Amino acid sequence: MKKFTLTLYIFLIFLSCYAVAECDFDDFPVHPEMKLVPILGSGAVHNNQPVTIKGFYSPNLDVALLTRFYTRKWDDRIVESSLSPWNQLSTLVDNCMSTVQFVAADNGTEGRLVMTDYSVNIADMKLGVGAVMPNDAVVVTDTVMDDGAKKGRVTLAASGQTPAALARFYRSSMIRKGWALEQSFVEDSARVLVFRDGPALSNVLLVPIPTGTQILINSEEPD
Repeated sequence: MKKFTLTLYIFLIFLSCYAVAECDFDDFPVHPEMKLVPILGSGAVHNNQPVTIKGFYSPNLDVALLTRFYTRKWDDRIVESSLSPWNQLSTLVDNCMSTVQFVAADNGTEGRLVMTDYSVNIADMKLGVGAVMPNDAVVVTDTVMDDGAKKGRVTLAASGQTPAALARFYRSSMIRKGWALEQSFVEDSARVLVFRDGPALSNVLLVPIPTGTQILINSEEPD
C-alpha cells in the first residue's frame, strides 16, 4: 500500500492589525553568501495574513556574522527573540514585518526569511473559511498558496469526534461536492483519505489525540 506522508510547517509571528501599504520581498536584505530556496511564494496567505517565506543556507556565514549583517541593515531597529530551534531578528517598516530565523548548521548557518504583510485587518476574519470541516472543528492554522504552478491549501484543525466518525463525514461531504474517493487506509492508528476531482487532489489525515482527533487537510491544484 502506498505510504502517505504529510509535512506541515507552522510559522508563528507577532500579530498586528491596521496598515496601508504592500510588502515587496525584494526589499528584504539578503547577504551575498546566502543561497535561497523558496518555501511559500508571494501568493501565500497564512492564517488570513499574506506571507512570503524563503529558506536559506550559507556555508560561509556564522550566527554572529548574520546577526551583525541584519543589525546594520535594519539600523539597530530590531527585536531579538527565539522560537525553538530558531534565533530570530525582526523589524517592522510601515506594514511589513521582516523576520530572519536562523540556527547554526554543519559548517555554516541555515534558516528562513519571512515577510508578513499586515495591511489586512484580520480581527473579524474566521480561520478556515471554505475548508470542509465538521461543526465542532477548531481551526488551528490555515495556509493557502496561489503562486503560479504552486496552488494548494494546508489546514490543521481539531475535533472532539473519533477518527472513524470523521472518516464517514469526509467521505459523504467530499463526494457530495463532486470529489471521488481514490484511497482510504489506516496507518499507525491514523486514517488517511485521498480524494480527487480531475487533476486536483485533497488528502485528509485523521490522527487520534486524547481529546478527539487532529485533522490535517492538504489540497493541491495544478495550474
